[in-house]
Amino acid sequence: MNIEVRLFAQLRRYLPRGSSQGSTRIDMPEGATIADALAELGIPASTANMTLVDGSHEANLRQRLKDGCILSVFPPIAGG
Repeated sequence: MNIEVRLFAQLRRYLPRGSSQGSTRIDMPEGATIADALAELGIPASTANMTLVDGSHEANLRQRLKDGCILSVFPPIAGG
């Protein structure tokens, strides 16, 4: 299956070369989870503070993904 992964802020450093606009498409086996997609890109799960699948918040990294879905990943946010 093919999914789009959108990375934000400092997580963009995990995008493969040639990626544009903060996103990339990756091929994953059927039944792959959010955690599997993060691992595929080398993103430590501890740095994925918030994940959305097709625009809906999904806190469970074991959630299975579907072909064509969009996974958005945000790092912890700090500020003052």
